[in-house]
Amino acid sequence: MPPHDENEDPLTLGPSMNDWTMIKSAQSSAAAMEVPTKYCKTCNIWRPPRGHHCRICDNCIETQDHHCVWLNNCVGRRNYRYFFTFVTASTLLGLYLLGSSLAQIIVYMDQQNISFGEAIDHFRVPFAMVIYGVLATPYPAALMGYHLFLMGRGETTREYLNSHKFLKKDRHRPFTQGNLIKNWFVVLCRPRPPTYLNFKRKYEDGDQRLGEKKGKRTAPLKKEFQGTGGPAMEMQNVPAAERGFQGPSTLRAMTPRP
Repeated sequence: MPPHDENEDPLTLGPSMNDWTMIKSAQSSAAAMEVPTKYCKTCNIWRPPRGHHCRICDNCIETQDHHCVWLNNCVGRRNYRYFFTFVTASTLLGLYLLGSSLAQIIVYMDQQNISFGEAIDHFRVPFAMVIYGVLATPYPAALMGYHLFLMGRGETTREYLNSHKFLKKDRHRPFTQGNLIKNWFVVLCRPRPPTYLNFKRKYEDGDQRLGEKKGKRTAPLKKEFQGTGGPAMEMQNVPAAERGFQGPSTLRAMTPRP
């Protein structure tokens, strides 16, 4: 946003911080609705639809689902599928631990023709793993089922919770594909977008960080910009203009020279 004019009346209403974008739904060729896009005063950008600012990460997150306290990171557009893979793998691992430990105890009980209590007394560690699996597996299993439900609806956790502020007839899902399987494919099989954070990666011709390449450049890129993405002095030591005392100019002028 442009800076305010010093001579401008401070009580004058500033530019709107909200904008509305028309999103066309995949359910029908005519179905469409407006979704809000907001200007983030912290990041100084217009957030894309479904983007939100995370107070913990202090960044705007594209297609933010939630901030995961266990991962200490936000779950958004670029890492949602990996979060879902992590939750699913944790669930399968918990079920495998529970089943294999319980099977070891039962098989030993049948082979030795002893009671279940005697088998537990012989295999105390596997029985402890059974208890651990019973206590630990339901949490990632519930998360996996919950996110399967959200992906099937074409919603994020944030959108689903915020939708309950409205009456059921006023709730809309503009990003759904109209089909459960299609919604899963859109989230899990979509291409991973480029990152916005590797500002100092080596420059390549047509680099998306410098915008889309259109035609021939008017001037070649300087060599000092090619290695770091910025001026050479940013990553190197700046040589002193003169040797000797490097204080303020007034003190330097008062210092006697040899």
